[in-house]
Amino acid sequence: MTKKVLEFSCETPAGAGPDMAVYALSGNLYGSSQAYGFQDDVRQKIAGGTKKIVIDLADAEKIDSCGIGILASVMWSASEAGGGMVLVSVPEQVEKLLSMVMLIDRIDRADSCAEAIAKLAPL
Repeated sequence: MTKKVLEFSCETPAGAGPDMAVYALSGNLYGSSQAYGFQDDVRQKIAGGTKKIVIDLADAEKIDSCGIGILASVMWSASEAGGGMVLVSVPEQVEKLLSMVMLIDRIDRADSCAEAIAKLAPL
């Protein structure tokens, strides 16, 4: 069985302002160089003034404990910058893992990118 390599893209939605970034992930969010590259990319955005992070997981397939750690790290970094993070289209397997590590009530979720952007707008 082939593991699907994590790929990610980032955009700033029209009208959202430079302090928001929307990431779309596809593949597996495992402890891989691609996953840590994603984490580094988010951290660089936050260091540059982006404090509102949306992560769309609609095309993410699997996640492991390292991936959960990366999401927790991004959430913490965004919060420390005075912003926040919202996950979109969270797969059931990811929901279960977030629940197991007691993060389910700490990580905000939304059904669509538009809903996530609206949740972060007041920050």
